[in-house]
Amino acid sequence: MRAYRDDQKFVNFRINILIWGIVMVFVFLAGAFWWVQGVQAERFRGLSESNHLREIPIPAKRGLILDRNGKILVDNAPAYSLMLRRADLRQRVKTDPGFNDRMLQFVARTLGLTVADLQKRIDDQKGVPYTRPIRIADELTVTQIAEFEANQLTYPVLSVETVQRRNYRYGTMAAHVLGYMGEATEEDMKKDPTLKLGDLIGKKGVELVYDNYLRGRDGARYMVVDSHGKELSEYVAARREPVPGQNVTLTLDFELQRRAEQYFLDGELVGAAVALNPKNGEVMAMVSSPAFNPNVYSRRFTPEVYKTILSNPFKIELNRAISGLYSPGSVFKVVMLMAGLEFGVVNPSTTFNCGGSAAFFGRRFRCWKREGHGTVDGQRAMKVSCDIYFYNVGARLGVDKIAEYAHKLTFGELSKIDLENEKAGLVPSEKWAREKQDRKWYPSETISVAIGQGPLIVTPLQVSNMMAAIANGGKVLRPHVLKMVEVRGPDGRLTRNEVAPEVLHEVDLPPQNLQAVRNAIWRVVNEQGGTGSLARIEGLDVVGKTGTVQVVAQSGWKQKLPFKYKDHAWFASFAPRDNAELVVVVFIEHGEHGSSNSAPLAKLLFQARFGQAGVERIDLTDPATLEKLREGDLPQPSMPTTTAR
Repeated sequence: MRAYRDDQKFVNFRINILIWGIVMVFVFLAGAFWWVQGVQAERFRGLSESNHLREIPIPAKRGLILDRNGKILVDNAPAYSLMLRRADLRQRVKTDPGFNDRMLQFVARTLGLTVADLQKRIDDQKGVPYTRPIRIADELTVTQIAEFEANQLTYPVLSVETVQRRNYRYGTMAAHVLGYMGEATEEDMKKDPTLKLGDLIGKKGVELVYDNYLRGRDGARYMVVDSHGKELSEYVAARREPVPGQNVTLTLDFELQRRAEQYFLDGELVGAAVALNPKNGEVMAMVSSPAFNPNVYSRRFTPEVYKTILSNPFKIELNRAISGLYSPGSVFKVVMLMAGLEFGVVNPSTTFNCGGSAAFFGRRFRCWKREGHGTVDGQRAMKVSCDIYFYNVGARLGVDKIAEYAHKLTFGELSKIDLENEKAGLVPSEKWAREKQDRKWYPSETISVAIGQGPLIVTPLQVSNMMAAIANGGKVLRPHVLKMVEVRGPDGRLTRNEVAPEVLHEVDLPPQNLQAVRNAIWRVVNEQGGTGSLARIEGLDVVGKTGTVQVVAQSGWKQKLPFKYKDHAWFASFAPRDNAELVVVVFIEHGEHGSSNSAPLAKLLFQARFGQAGVERIDLTDPATLEKLREGDLPQPSMPTTTAR
């Protein structure tokens, strides 16, 4: 019996030992689980993330931008960027806690930044997956590249990579049309889910509007890495080749564009110029002065550069050609004569006497010429730009009929040009005064509108559209800067899709009225005493209208004013008269007289376009000439001596 009890105790003892052993094992496993999943969760998560394929993007080359003759305006140039592999950095800091601080100080010193600025660049890219390298510096100099390469063993988490940088070959030329590049923002990524932090996209101009064509599609290569982030080999089967962007050909004519730009630069002028084909709406040249350099905008701004841009008083980012709003001045008299003939308030033989001033609706209004122009009909009134004649036309028409006809000829309307931020301007009417200003329109206000003053405001592009409609017989075309896109199909074949002309609407312009207006503005340029005589070209029927716009109210005929209060200057024109191929509109802020400051540029562009008066016409079909153009060896146009400064 005793032996039995002893055996039972021994068995119980062995069972207890087994139970306690099992409990201890479970406690150990639970503790290990807590240690791995809790205390060291972040460490093992990082190892897990690192121990797989690392995606390294291969940026796609952005498409080229060319002028209408195939001259490259924008291309891509090799540049060097500094990349940081944060996954490798995290592993290095585990074994060397002071490594991150030393690395930041080294990079900041080499780049000429503060550590705080460098850290902010890194923090701004927290949204980028940890396994992807991030770009922390662009446009490295040779000295900086040498410094980073020499310290590669000390700071293996850094690498210098070759990237493609957007290169605007001619700096500020056509900047407002071409636009510039910039990094995608959170707002951009919400609009386009395919974008990622750090992606470069178009921000302004053609770069923005046709970004989907130009951007292309990035590729990627995949590197097999171990748990320490060390690259072992490339997983070739997963490699994805980049798809380059498509080339875009613009309607711009390099020769016309550069001559117009040079005119504004040499004269230190502020304003805009537009040259377009009235037959199809192609914009041959578009200048807004002063301009910005897209090469600067497409890189990281330093605080100093950003302050300089913001402090510029001339609003260099504003495209004055499509967004600048100005009174049209006497250029609007072309619309007034057309409307007067159309509504029958005047005919070609109607005359008014100009004695230097006249009373309308209880107020006296002046003509620009103090002694007056005597008895004038519509033809002579246009030639000498007599205000009194058009005051009478305006009084007979009334503001609503003026507004109706102005809208037909594109004023107060968006032209739908393929550039961003176009403005519609304003054409006043009785309804506008009642609904927008909560007041009555007074008939005396119509008198100012009749000569392009008052609340009437337009853009240089709208004036170009109006002149194009007069030139082509009444077709209001949609102006455009895109001529052609090269599209590569699924089979790899390249097709060229050209932009077809688009007629927005047609204005019924009776032939006799149209010819009367064309003859009138022909006399402005080609007859003795015409205000646009400085645009005259022998053998070419240039027609045009000058315009002078008061910036501030003036109490007398001639006053000496500070520069910022001087009149604006317009010249709107086309040639030849009866088969127009080119419309040119020039606007100069505070240029005082369209006759002396705006008309000479129009003449220069007509000469360049038609090869008149000894001005060299560059043959862009000649291979030798094209080679000179690529090298930048261009003949310089002679400049008129009448430019205002």
